[in-house]
Amino acid sequence: MYHGIVKDPMPIPCWWQLPYNLFKWQLEYLNKYYTVMHLTEVIQKIKNKEKLPDNVAIITFDDGFKNNYSTAFPLLKELKLPASIFLTTDLIGTDQLIWTDEIFLMLAQTKVKSIDLRKFGLDIIELSPEKALQVFNIVGDKLKSLNLEDKNAMFTYIKNTLCTQINVTTYNDHFKLLSWADVEAMNSSGLIQWGAHSATHQILSRLDDPSLNDEIKNSCAKISTYGQQILFAYPNGRQVDFDERAQNILKEFNALCSLTTISGLNTYSQDLYELKRIGVGHDMTHDRFKLLCSGVL
Repeated sequence: MYHGIVKDPMPIPCWWQLPYNLFKWQLEYLNKYYTVMHLTEVIQKIKNKEKLPDNVAIITFDDGFKNNYSTAFPLLKELKLPASIFLTTDLIGTDQLIWTDEIFLMLAQTKVKSIDLRKFGLDIIELSPEKALQVFNIVGDKLKSLNLEDKNAMFTYIKNTLCTQINVTTYNDHFKLLSWADVEAMNSSGLIQWGAHSATHQILSRLDDPSLNDEIKNSCAKISTYGQQILFAYPNGRQVDFDERAQNILKEFNALCSLTTISGLNTYSQDLYELKRIGVGHDMTHDRFKLLCSGVL
């Protein structure tokens, strides 16, 4: 499970934007020792009780960052490796950022020295660019635990308090999302399959029924225009981030499978609506990558 791939070093590194050279080594490793397949092909073989090759790997990207096209795709094409990209569909082709990325950028760029979050159940937190990722983990986890109304209230408070005009250019556009033209350009290669990642990247288990329905169905409907069975990846994807309601909606939509961020390998008997993945971030060492892929860890 990847998110973004960056060629230029970021001023303040963040976990989900992986350096290109590390990504290149990992793809070359997978290409040498694993059989990299399309997600749909693997799932269909499992459903049909057909034997898979040994050491199957599936490459996925969440969110739909523009650097999936500009930086990752040329390497995938060079190595002829298939991948699935899960799109936050309402934000694709817009200038809007995913709300979690906005929070990170605000924390990385603000001149404010502290923020009082006691009314949201946290403390007064000291801020600095160097602590941006550490603070993001604390604040982000809190935001992800709230219902949509409370989450939006806390988000707005943070934005008003930090008084930050986000300068995406400072980060070399790493957080911008794909355009639909980018999607079409990759689609023509036959290497990329598209999945739904909700409409606006809300935490599904925190939504009321109508909002949950809209987040999933609007996203799936957009992806269905590409003529394949629906693939879905839960935003944030921990066990607490999705529930039976979400799975039932996906089954109604005849989704082929849905992916979590729960770490691990999958067996033939794995629930296809709770597939595990190996999350890869900017701090992944070569040895750890090998061990995680092999199932040793």
